[in-house]
Amino acid sequence: MKQPVRWLRTGGSLVLLFLIALAAAAEPVVLPPVWTEAQLVQHLTASPFDGRAQVEGNHSLKAQTNVKPLLQDEGGFTGEYGYYRFSSLSELRINLARWRLSYAFGMADRFEGDEGGAQLYLYGVNLAQIPSGTLSIRAKLNRSAVNRWTLEHLVSVPRGWVLLAGSLYLSRRVQQGTLAGAWQGGEFDGQMVLDSTRGLDPVETRSVGLGAHLAVSLSLSERWRFGFWGENLLGHLWQRKVRRVTAHVQANTIVPDADGFLHAAPFLSGRVDDLSRDLSLQRQVTLGLAYRGRGGAWLLFASHRDGWDWALGHALRHRWLLCHLPDGQVQAGWKAGQWQVVLGLSHLNPLQAKHATLEVQWAVPLGDK
Repeated sequence: MKQPVRWLRTGGSLVLLFLIALAAAAEPVVLPPVWTEAQLVQHLTASPFDGRAQVEGNHSLKAQTNVKPLLQDEGGFTGEYGYYRFSSLSELRINLARWRLSYAFGMADRFEGDEGGAQLYLYGVNLAQIPSGTLSIRAKLNRSAVNRWTLEHLVSVPRGWVLLAGSLYLSRRVQQGTLAGAWQGGEFDGQMVLDSTRGLDPVETRSVGLGAHLAVSLSLSERWRFGFWGENLLGHLWQRKVRRVTAHVQANTIVPDADGFLHAAPFLSGRVDDLSRDLSLQRQVTLGLAYRGRGGAWLLFASHRDGWDWALGHALRHRWLLCHLPDGQVQAGWKAGQWQVVLGLSHLNPLQAKHATLEVQWAVPLGDK
């Protein structure tokens, strides 16, 4: 199990290389999701809480790219826009009648770039794929690692319920940046701006953030049910120290390490500054609709995070299936006793998959129902 996970992490870290940085007009900090898709299905078909006091453990991985298969170094890219997105979350939850307290450690990566950025990335992981001609390079990076404490409270309302939640984030890593330049004559020449806590004393960089979340589920009729989920609708991170690198970079050999940086990339000119940052948190909004028939419930989800994602599926009592658009990932969930497993792939052959999801959850009751 460790080897595929390492490939996912390394492949994502390499994606679009050190084509990184998000200048002064910073994007919101990308974070792991507050509610997984398995929880969204449960919210829409049953309830956020099953009425029993219990301890739950959950570990989830999600990776998405359109540049190359996740578990292979070789691949071709045709298009105007390349991306890689990864999130990992390990969580421990305590459920009571209407309250839930959870602690989690999570990591999130988002790399984006134009066609030239994707081609340069492929050269970085497979030196045989040397870009030919002149390529314009534009790319950006957004990465985080956080500890998260979340408190949720369920409130009954006519024909449904409202879930109020708030999170305390303790940042362990923040990296944001942009890079623009060109590959010509076997050499990259460009400008980079990178804000990163990498290389700084962790005591100096760990900072605090707050996020407010809201979920609502309402019965529209005997068969129809509507759901809304908003993550980090209000969210802010006060990052007390990052190191900003502003540089003119020139390199003719692209050798990225596992953290997404280049070995021995010379800065021809530039400066390094230490500064504090006030950053917003990335929001995610999801709408859901369920139609309950004799053979189970038909589900429709529309989620906006890095663009719109649609999912159509069907749920029975202990299993469910979702088909995602536009990436084509098919995601299946099974529940047996106190265990739940979710597996999603965009291709029948895992070695060809560009989108993948894995989630394992267990629960231990804290007494009788």
